[in-house]
Amino acid sequence: MPYALLKMLKGEKPYLDKSNRMPKEQAKFLMKRDHMKGKYLGECLDSCRWGSQMTVMYEMSINEMIGFIQNWMQQNSENFTKLWHETKIEELYEKFELPYINHKTCPRDENHSGIVRDLGGRLRCFHKSEQKLKPSFTTYFDFFDDHSRIQRRNFSENEPHDSIPEDAWAENGELAQEYEKEWKEHLKELKQFKNAKASLSITDVCYAILSDESRILPLETIIKRLNLRPATETVYCNYDRFGPCKRVKELSESAKEEYELMGRCIGHTQPHDKVEFPFDGWDLALYAQKWHQQTPDSKSPVFEK
Repeated sequence: MPYALLKMLKGEKPYLDKSNRMPKEQAKFLMKRDHMKGKYLGECLDSCRWGSQMTVMYEMSINEMIGFIQNWMQQNSENFTKLWHETKIEELYEKFELPYINHKTCPRDENHSGIVRDLGGRLRCFHKSEQKLKPSFTTYFDFFDDHSRIQRRNFSENEPHDSIPEDAWAENGELAQEYEKEWKEHLKELKQFKNAKASLSITDVCYAILSDESRILPLETIIKRLNLRPATETVYCNYDRFGPCKRVKELSESAKEEYELMGRCIGHTQPHDKVEFPFDGWDLALYAQKWHQQTPDSKSPVFEK
C-alpha cells in the first residue's frame, strides 16, 4: 500500500501544503531558496506529482528530476541524511533494493551458456557463435545493443539482387539495351557470389549483462530503470498528425523528401519530458536514499559516464 495512502488512512496529511498550486508549479515553488529546508524528501516529491490508480507522474525530465533531488540536498546540506523519509526502510520493507539487472538466464537467448565477469564487476553471457562468410560479399553495421549496453557490430552476407523493374523487357530502344546490360552484370555478380568460398570466420560473443548487483549505480541509471516512460517520444506540429510541419529545417534530407510527399508533419523524436513510476514520492525518496548510501564516503555518482 502506498505510504501516502497509509498516512491518509491515519488522518495525516501525506504531503506538503500546495496552496492550490498545480504539480509543476509546486515543483518550481519548492526549488526556491529554503522552501524544502527541514522537509522530508518523500513529502516534497509526493506534493508535486500527478497520480492515477496505478502510477504517479512528474512533469519533469530525468535530468530535471535529478536536479530536484540535488536542490533538496543543497537546501538541507547540514542534515539531509536524516530527512529522506520519516520512517526507516526496515520498518516498511523486509527487502528494498536498487533496480539492479539480475537475470537467471541470458536475456538474449535462454539457451546461451558461459559466464564471464568484466572489469567493471558485471556478470555477462560468454556464449560464442561462429559465422563463415564470403569476404567479397560481407557487409556490416554498428549499433548500440541494449542487452550488453555496448556498441556492437553485426556482420552479414550481401547477396546480389537485381533492381530491374518487372516490365523492363517490354521496353524498346536504348532503355531496353540498358536493362539488358544491367541484367548481364547482375548474372555475373550472382555467379561470382555462388562460386565464392565462405573463408571469413566471424566469432561473436553475446556479452549480454546477466547481473550488475556488484556495481555502484548512478542516480541517473536508477531513475531510468524505474521510469515507466520510454526515453523518447514522437511529437507532431499543431498537436495533430495532419497539419503542416513547422520544423522543416530540423529534418534530415530523407525526412524532408517524405514530408514533401505526404504534405503533413511526419513527427519529431525528442527526449521525454515526463517521468512515471509505479509508486509514490515517498518510495522514490527511499530509492534516492539507497543510491546515496552505496559508498562509505557518500559519493555515489549522479550521472552515467
